Amino acid sequence: MVQTIILSQISKKLPLAEYFAALPKAERRPVIISAPKEDVITAIVEATQRNRHTVRCWMYGYTQPNSMVEKKIVAEILQSDVATLFPERKEE
Repeated sequence: MVQTIILSQISKKLPLAEYFAALPKAERRPVIISAPKEDVITAIVEATQRNRHTVRCWMYGYTQPNSMVEKKIVAEILQSDVATLFPERKEE
């Protein structure tokens, strides 16, 4: 089952790479207690059936999902919209 990731009002307006960078790091004590970034990646991998490496590339902004369906799935999981998460890239 895919978990819905709850966002604050501010983070709903961030592109995907910025959102991912803003997530807290894993809490480590003797063992890892919480790893928000890995939780988000796992939820997207399960929902899209894409490779974990591919989803990481999306999260770091190296690439974007090819299909609009995948973009909509990611937007639904993160409770945001496609245009915000995947802004048009400006050619330089």
